[in-house]
Amino acid sequence: MKEKLKIIFRQATLDDVDGLVTLEKEVWGVNGANYNQLESRIKIFPQGNIIAVCDQQVVGYISFEYVDNVVDSRDFTWDDITDYGSIIKSHKVNGEYIYGINISVHHLMNGYDLFFILGLEIWINGILNNKKGVFLGSRIPYFARYKKSNPLIDVNDYVDLKRNGKYLDSELRLYERDGLKPVKVLPGYFPDPDSLNYGVLVYRNNPFYNWPLKFFWIYIIRKMPSIRSTFAVKKK
Repeated sequence: MKEKLKIIFRQATLDDVDGLVTLEKEVWGVNGANYNQLESRIKIFPQGNIIAVCDQQVVGYISFEYVDNVVDSRDFTWDDITDYGSIIKSHKVNGEYIYGINISVHHLMNGYDLFFILGLEIWINGILNNKKGVFLGSRIPYFARYKKSNPLIDVNDYVDLKRNGKYLDSELRLYERDGLKPVKVLPGYFPDPDSLNYGVLVYRNNPFYNWPLKFFWIYIIRKMPSIRSTFAVKKK
């Protein structure tokens, strides 16, 4: 059984940028967000940058912005939808949807479900600010390997593949657990050889859209036993 950890989840500040740069390099290498990108996100939309801190080290980070509906828009890349990671021109103050920019979890947190906990912060923000739903750009990291064995497979057909009722691709399965479903394949979304540079736009409606008592529902979500049994969670 995993030892409980004392983790603080809070909004990032400019003082956290150095720690975020270190985390991004550890998780994504040369593709991690750089200092200028992180600083810009925090300055433009501080509420869209949530970090997890354990023993004074940043061990998790999720960032997001507000956008208009992107389902019917032309194909776009991660650079397009995030203004090259800076969100200077891409963040819409009155956007009706949330778009997840990235999520980074330190390898030392493997097995602690931190990915899910950070993702929950997006939903809480969406409920509190009455957004219609959440979009994310998912990798499909098993695609290159699968296509090597099945060269005739089309990317759209691959995305639809399921095993035992769950998506075949590991990352799509991860988002499926949170109710996010594929809605669009995005060619050239992000440099990623494992995904053959494809991304998949995934989406989930906000089930509490236009509901009253938003703070009540947020309180209930934060008290979910599955969260509190894994972490000694603190808010700051």
